[in-house]
Amino acid sequence: MGRSELLDRLHQTLRSHGRAVLTGAPGAGRSAVLDVVAATAESRGETVLRLAPAERDRTVAGAAATALLAAIPTAALAPLPGMSFRAGPGSLPALGASPALGAVPGTGLRPGSGTHRGAAAAGTARTTPRTGGGRSSRGTRTAGARRTTTGAGTGRARGSGPLGAAPAASVPALLRRLAGEWPVLLVIDDAQWLDEESVLLLRSVLHPGAGTVPAELRLLIAERTAPGDPREPVAHALCGATPRDTLPVPPLDPASTAELLARHRLPRRLTDAVHRASGGNPARALAVARTLTAGPPAELAAG
Repeated sequence: MGRSELLDRLHQTLRSHGRAVLTGAPGAGRSAVLDVVAATAESRGETVLRLAPAERDRTVAGAAATALLAAIPTAALAPLPGMSFRAGPGSLPALGASPALGAVPGTGLRPGSGTHRGAAAAGTARTTPRTGGGRSSRGTRTAGARRTTTGAGTGRARGSGPLGAAPAASVPALLRRLAGEWPVLLVIDDAQWLDEESVLLLRSVLHPGAGTVPAELRLLIAERTAPGDPREPVAHALCGATPRDTLPVPPLDPASTAELLARHRLPRRLTDAVHRASGGNPARALAVARTLTAGPPAELAAG
């Protein structure tokens, strides 16, 4: 809805650079755009991993990484060569050593700073894997059936996950393994709420300066922006995002605002007033329209 040009540019950026960042104010519609891109990737048979941290997660060490680990189901990992699920909880010898967690120059990020260790991670991760996937006898990838797993990180992986109480530090190695077998799209919504520990962990596999980013691992980030915010964008620290990778979510035009109202069964006659009052912000537009429709008829006529 009014986003076709943005979606075209977003897909092109992902194809060209392997990463893309959406920025915008609260209510601009970033999450809705992520949904469309994720659905497109799923339709192509890609493994889509989604993270959506909440504000409270920013102070919980490893919250996002733990949520991501907990959401990866056995079906997504079983086809990986050399992967075994018989080891005891927390034992991942085949995945390599955990990355060193040093300070990230220029970002102010340092493991453990401003965090509460041992607290439960409250963020959520959702995985849409290619279950039963793999390669056919001709070397092509087969899609297989899909299912969606939604879970909340709780400081240790859920019992339904294949890795038991494996440490969140194993997430970078797992991402490399997954991307080595088939295309993976990692979608991070509200990246401004990522905890510093998880940023450092994910940076080790997503940032070009930290090593080789797997060719089949793409990254789509949505981050809230606010004028005058002194904090460096998380996307830059996470993957070295540059202006060429960054796309602002534009405001809706009047025609798209009218379509938004119609989809939510709100009167189209309010379009002009709603668009002026909201500045094309979808969330504000709906709030204004609902406020107007709740008022007396005389007020609506005057508006």
